[in-house]
Amino acid sequence: MFQNGTAFLVRETFGILAIPGDPNSFIPTDPTGVTFTVRDPAGTIFTYINGIDAEVTNPSVGVYELRQGPLSLAGFWTYRAQGTGAVEAVSEGDWTILPSAVIGPPVTEFLPSPCTPWCDAQDAWIACGSPTTTIGSGSSTTQCPVDMKPYANMASWLLFELSGRLYSGRCERTVRPCGSVPCGFQVLSRGYIVWPQGDWGWGGWGWNYPDYTGCGCIPLDRINLAGYPVREIIEVKIDGIVVPEAFNWRLDKRRYLTRMADANGNAQRFPACQRLDMEDTEVGTFAVTYAYGDDPPLLGSLAAAQIACEIYSGSTGGECALPAGTIRVTRQGVTVDKMAALGWFRSSTSGWQTGIGIVDAFLNAANPNGLTRRPMMFAPGNRRNRFAQSVGQP
Repeated sequence: MFQNGTAFLVRETFGILAIPGDPNSFIPTDPTGVTFTVRDPAGTIFTYINGIDAEVTNPSVGVYELRQGPLSLAGFWTYRAQGTGAVEAVSEGDWTILPSAVIGPPVTEFLPSPCTPWCDAQDAWIACGSPTTTIGSGSSTTQCPVDMKPYANMASWLLFELSGRLYSGRCERTVRPCGSVPCGFQVLSRGYIVWPQGDWGWGGWGWNYPDYTGCGCIPLDRINLAGYPVREIIEVKIDGIVVPEAFNWRLDKRRYLTRMADANGNAQRFPACQRLDMEDTEVGTFAVTYAYGDDPPLLGSLAAAQIACEIYSGSTGGECALPAGTIRVTRQGVTVDKMAALGWFRSSTSGWQTGIGIVDAFLNAANPNGLTRRPMMFAPGNRRNRFAQSVGQP
């Protein structure tokens, strides 16, 4: 973790193994090309290419550094360093920027919203007819595109809520699983519970999720990850050390992180307890970082771009915007009845009626019953196979 305003440095070393499989034979080697990709907490992606962008330097053979300068946006940052050509290799990592307690931006109240916008500024700009704005007082010749990003974000949030929070886009989360009682319950950091079975009972330093259906010889050791569907496991760390995927873990059913047998076929277990008062870089800790969430369908993205245009027109007084409450417009002898903006509603017989065809089509297909969020399931019967849980983004 780093304080707001820290000038952050990312350093990666590329090379080859003179003896395959022997890390002691590593020889630093320059790839033909090196690209750093950084994602900030707002989801914006920045790309830096060695030899093109001054932020990337090559101080010694195989060593590449990315210097971004002071970072002010608080939150979880991720990066990817990729070498191509002479060395084909990829490395990923992350860091957290803490908000300042003295200067802005202030920490605001949490508002549920999609992790990634349903449409971007370019989509909204095109849907609105590519509007432009003049630069400078009295200028009529120099123009530039209108910044539609705020309107795209507002439209994304609106459709996210109206569609029952089904499509959050790509979200990332780090959890610290552990057992909370001597019987070995697995409780994730946000309160999700997985029933323990450790060989159909207490498993000491590991737990088994009961996935025994007659196909396997023993139950599988699993962690149920909140947020469906899980798109990828980004990183698993035990005792502060990154655990590679091969012979260690796999993702099952887009939900479960399953412990795998080692290369000799010996069963392995995830830790059942850890030091939650320590950072996950320390011995005695266990952390899982993963990405989850569905992207909106194309129809939803197009609907968001259309709504972004309507919000822009309504807030800037554009010639296409109708006054609030207008229900009839006559142009060139043609009369069109329109629904008032405040008249958005959903009926049990006609479905959603917003007055915008593409928006109605999407909402009636994605959320015809007008649910306000993803449903929750509770099965009080077989506790070993079913349990109360939240699905998707909270």
